[in-house]
Amino acid sequence: MTSAFAFTANSTAALFPRTFKASVARQFTRPRVKQQTDRGRDWLDSLDKQTFTGPQGEQRVYRGGDGPLVFFQHGWEADSADLSTLGQAVMEAGYSVAMIDGPAHGQSEGRKAHILLFAEGLGAAAAQLGQPYAILAHSMGLPATVLAKARHGLDPGRVIGLGAPDALPRNVEFQSQAMGLSKRAVRLMLESVSEQFGEPATNLDITLDAPNFDTPALILHGANDQIAPPEAVERIAASWPGAQWEVFDGIGHRGVLRDPRVIERVLPFLSAGQKD
Repeated sequence: MTSAFAFTANSTAALFPRTFKASVARQFTRPRVKQQTDRGRDWLDSLDKQTFTGPQGEQRVYRGGDGPLVFFQHGWEADSADLSTLGQAVMEAGYSVAMIDGPAHGQSEGRKAHILLFAEGLGAAAAQLGQPYAILAHSMGLPATVLAKARHGLDPGRVIGLGAPDALPRNVEFQSQAMGLSKRAVRLMLESVSEQFGEPATNLDITLDAPNFDTPALILHGANDQIAPPEAVERIAASWPGAQWEVFDGIGHRGVLRDPRVIERVLPFLSAGQKD
């Protein structure tokens, strides 16, 4: 049974394609909210608040701890508090953390944001804060990390991805199918994204860049993820030489941020790099 939302969206795509594409453009470039959780803010506020200059203005970064530097990058319509559980665990394990609010997210400046701007921001962070020993990224943060590594000089020693989509077109199709959107709506959506980003949406695919990487990677996912399909982790790992991966039962897209099993995989992976 088609939902009222799907009926309206499909009808608009069929009858008023320009209107539909304009709506999609706003959804993919104007975050509706700047954070998704209140959890972890006390810990985040205990860190040193700094800024660096990103593509949309000054970006907030929360710094704390001593030891090898680890960047943390959240996903779409979230902020650094999303990664507070992992950030605190990593800092207590002897690392320095840099919790980065993406452009137009959290306490960072800007009204516009998308994956390419997140990638530019990560490149700017590396240039101004120093190259990280590792980066931990959730959801859209991982493809942004890959683009930053391929295009903007980010060069972490290790990469950890959580709940990440492997490719923008495949993820749009996955979510659109769940919502009951028509093939025409999906096609117009990807056309709009390509126009807004200034390049084909098909370029935004981790599996295109990952084969060129020799950076050790750990890719983790929740089996109940309804935002990025669990199959994405296998495609990412298959394309990334030597990547480790695991899918955890019983958690979804955001559960992967705070599950103890995830922390138990992340900390040994980080320490293994110091023994290499």
